[in-house]
Formats: sequence, structure tokens, C-alpha cells
Amino acid sequence: MNMGKHVKIFLVTMAVALFGVLAVGCGSSATAVPQAAPKEVFKLKFTSPLPAPPFLISETIKWWADEVAARSDGRIEWTDFYWLGALAKGGETIEALQVGLADAGMTVYPYYPAKLPLGNFTYAVPFGPGDPKMILEATRRLFDEVPALRAETERYNIKFLLPEVIDTYNLTSKSPIVTFEDFKGIKIASIGSYHPKILQAAGAVAIAMPVAERYQALQTGVIEAEFLPWDISYSFKYQDINKHATFVNMGGAMPVGVGLNKDVWNRFPQDLRDLMLQVADEAADRNAALIMERREEAIAGFKEAGVEIHEMSDADRSKWANALDDIPGQWIKEMEEKGLPGEKIMVGYLDILEELGHVFPRKWAADYRD
Repeated sequence: MNMGKHVKIFLVTMAVALFGVLAVGCGSSATAVPQAAPKEVFKLKFTSPLPAPPFLISETIKWWADEVAARSDGRIEWTDFYWLGALAKGGETIEALQVGLADAGMTVYPYYPAKLPLGNFTYAVPFGPGDPKMILEATRRLFDEVPALRAETERYNIKFLLPEVIDTYNLTSKSPIVTFEDFKGIKIASIGSYHPKILQAAGAVAIAMPVAERYQALQTGVIEAEFLPWDISYSFKYQDINKHATFVNMGGAMPVGVGLNKDVWNRFPQDLRDLMLQVADEAADRNAALIMERREEAIAGFKEAGVEIHEMSDADRSKWANALDDIPGQWIKEMEEKGLPGEKIMVGYLDILEELGHVFPRKWAADYRD
């Protein structure tokens, strides 16, 4: 009796074991667990000719990069950030991105007047808006409406992501520059193709000079003043030497485009591309909002350093504007002669700004807007 019971137990056990073996052998879905394919991780390097954060544009782009990484579920990793030209100098960023020396980076348009002539359009508009949000809205609309603006950058194997704007251009100087007549003979540092013309029309001696070289040039007397948004002037500590600051309000600009090497971009799945663009829009808005805060911080810092703050009168601004050639009109002519859509971009920009409420001290591009 007991022996028969043991035999039954043995037979049941063997049957269960055999069923399990057959189930595994037949690939039973109950025990087969599919393995997820490993996620591809993109390790990226970023290059910029501008200083590291807290320099405002750099801070904004670092925020963008960090947000992209945080929201990518571990698929984006930034291995290196090369600031202040550590990997590629100001006039070499395009080439670094083009060949893949860097995966992402900032292109500063005034450093490329020949390669990126269209991208410099905001610098060819004297006395534009001092409101960075207005400039951002206008430039965004133009980049959406005029494909040539993006194409200009993208022909260098760069996927354009977003434009970045900066605050209105003003002065810091060793001696007061308040009226139109005060400019005569003053050596003022500037960049680009158009600001030197604007300064020269007021009687100044415009000297082309990168921002990083100006502190020493002020110390040695090579220059007596410099022309920049005040938050940038303050970050470079020009207030140590220049004890006067004049609110000229020449207008803000869009000097920087952020992009990725196209070969890297093309490897991204669609959701990562969408993420890059979405966070880029957020970063541009964030940057524009922070500009006004940084302007006030700069003014407070200037005062603490003993800088006297001045403001140019509307009458002197008008006198200066009327002393200028029609730079926007000249820009259109120059672009059109190159076969580029200068009229569409410049007239579009001026129309959008006026639609948004900006009032210019004179009519620009008059021959194209009658």
C-alpha cells in the first residue's frame, strides 16, 4: 500500500517535469520573455567662442543642453563643453561643426560676414528695438518664412536649431559720451560690418576688436570706449576702467545661431529631434526673458563700481539717425547683387517690428518700402 502510494507520487512528479521540458522546448509564450533592444546613447561635444556661464547666452545654451539630456531618458550625454574658443575660435565654429570636430555649437554671425551675410541682417538696422522679446519674435517669423536664412547655415552641414538674441547696444567709456557731438575722435571698439559705419557717422574712430581683447585695450589706451549690450560689458568688467555708461539704445540683435552637425542630427530618432527643437524654443524664450534682468543687474553693478549713468536724448538719437546712410537699404542692395533675398528679409523685418509697435527715428529702406 505504502509502496503503491510512493510510485504514484513519483509518476506525477515525472509527468510535471516532462511537461515543463516540453513546454520550454516548444517555446511556450508563458515562459519566453522578450529582451528590449539596448538604447543608443549619443555622446556629444559642444563648442562656443563665447565665455562660459554665467555669460547669458552661454548660460541659456547650457540650460538647453542639460534639459535635452535630462529629458532624453539617458540617450543624450554631453561629454565636453568647450567655451571661449577652447576647441574652435570665433571664426572657426562653422568649420568645426561642418567636419564633426564638434557635434553642436554656437555660430556668431558677425564673425562670418562673407559666409553668412543674410544672418547679419539685424545688425544692419540702426536704432532697432530695445525689447529682446520683440526681436526674438521678428527673427523667428523670418526664419520660418524665408527658407534662405536656415539654408545659409545648413549648407555647411549644420542643422539650424534656434536664433539667440541679445540686449540693445550701448556705450561704456572713459569720458562722458552723451550728445551726438561727443563722439568726435573717440576710439570705440565694435564688431561686424555695420556698427563701425554707425559709429563713424557720429565722428568716432571705430576699431574692430573682439570683446575678450577690450579690457587690455582700454587699459593701454588703444581704445577709449566700447559698444556692447551692458550685460556683456559688465560680465567682461569694463567698469573697472570705464567710469561712464550711456544708454544709446541702438537696438538689440540676433548674433548667434545654435546648431548640430547634420550627420549627428540624421542619426537621431525622430523623438530626439523633436525634443531638441522643443527645448530650443524654450531656451530662446528663457534667454529673452533673462536679458532685462541682466540689464538691471549690470546697471546696479556699474553704480556700485562708481560708473556714472547717462542717457542720450531723443533729439541726439534723431540727429545721429539722420547722419547715417540708409544702411538697411544698402544691405538690401548688397544682398540682391549676390542673388540673395535681401529685400524680402529686410523689408519683412522692418514691417514686423513696426507691426509689433516699434517706432524708428527715420524711415529705413525707403526706396524699397514706398
